[in-house]
Amino acid sequence: MPSKENLDLFDLKKISINRTKDELKAAGQYRQQKITTADLVAFKPVNRDPVAAIKQTEANMIQELLPLRHQRMLASKFAFFRGTAELMERDLKAQNQSGIPTIICGDAHVNNYGFYASPERQLLFGLNDFDEARIGNWESDLKRLLVSAKLAGEENRFTEDDLDQILHLMTKTYRHAIKRVDKLTLAQRFYSSYEIHDMMKSIDTVDDKHHQMTKILNKIIKKSQHSNSEQITQKMAATDNNGQLRFKDNPPRAKHVSAVKYQQIVAGYNAYRSTVRQDIRVFLANFQISDIIRYSVGVGSFGTRCYLILLTGIDGSHLVLQVKEAMPLRYNLLKLPVEEAIQSSVRAGRRIVTAQKVLQSSSDPFLGSTAFGGRSYYIRQFRDMKESINVAKLDRESFNLYCQICAFLLAIAHYQSPTAPMIRGYLKGQKALDQGLVTWTNEYAKQVAVDFQAFQQAVSSK
Repeated sequence: MPSKENLDLFDLKKISINRTKDELKAAGQYRQQKITTADLVAFKPVNRDPVAAIKQTEANMIQELLPLRHQRMLASKFAFFRGTAELMERDLKAQNQSGIPTIICGDAHVNNYGFYASPERQLLFGLNDFDEARIGNWESDLKRLLVSAKLAGEENRFTEDDLDQILHLMTKTYRHAIKRVDKLTLAQRFYSSYEIHDMMKSIDTVDDKHHQMTKILNKIIKKSQHSNSEQITQKMAATDNNGQLRFKDNPPRAKHVSAVKYQQIVAGYNAYRSTVRQDIRVFLANFQISDIIRYSVGVGSFGTRCYLILLTGIDGSHLVLQVKEAMPLRYNLLKLPVEEAIQSSVRAGRRIVTAQKVLQSSSDPFLGSTAFGGRSYYIRQFRDMKESINVAKLDRESFNLYCQICAFLLAIAHYQSPTAPMIRGYLKGQKALDQGLVTWTNEYAKQVAVDFQAFQQAVSSK
């Protein structure tokens, strides 16, 4: 049987409250007395074998994809950091923690933000990966975001002083955003939807009119209008000799599945349809499955089980859905035997879907969960108006603005938890956190460099 701790990892009762907003703020101030800002920013050196932890995580992945996964992780320290959420998740548990339960992303690095379409086809920007989502400490997300900005900024060859200023401003932005959203009513927060230009206007420290970011955004907005299932079908599928529309193979990344796996996925898709809204269920009744392919994506997710379903409508139009394995939380994989971790995470897809709907201002209407073959999955549209900003191509001013937007949106997402007024109480008057987290981030970035070197040596010695 899985441990009680594991079963409680996404127990929403942890954020259920029977106290007023003022009482929650007072509770946050009490937590500040118990775990002060000085405690929260004190870096505690870690002692573990990063290569062993990575191997333990990868034991659950598709082995033929690991060489490509390693190739992606070896591209840079930042790429390695993106692919090893389990290391930081373990390390954060060894640091002082605020103890304020919040629904968190769990992997809030700067490349896990992007554009996506609201059901009304408005282009929004926000967190877009929730595989590691859980109930945890708000500062865990903020610390991961800061370290990712540090590593990405180093790749862009920004100076240490510039990066320190950016990191300082990111934490300040997070604090001020918490203060700002605290003033909204519950209904205002629930119905808020943040479009990217509104975000830029909300942060008045940078004038975007003479900014590289403006040109990038205009290109993305234009490109996103053409990012849909029809474009994907034209690019990734072709008619075979029997006149059937099928995905193109490109092994090992893109590969057709066995007949047995195909039927499992079909059964999982049929089960998924019972989890979506009634209007989506009716809409999907217009489509039939034309093909299914295994298609690997990302860095951290590369090697997990991920499939694309090509649907053809009664009018000949197409819809492409992504079926993505909902992995057990990385930290669980380090604590439990692989099979036990999998068995204890049969509801992982539901965890991810719930977190995404809470933390995003608006979510994909096709988002839902399912299970087949003894594993959990979630399903969503594939690349529908989904775009991202390439942080490697940003100049210092644009990178600074981008990181502020990420910090701002992180605070907005955190404040969807009923316990969030505790964060406001904890942060009130804590300007010292801004510089303190700069120091903590710089120390942890050194640990990432050590881990990356160990990984490089391990791969080269094979």
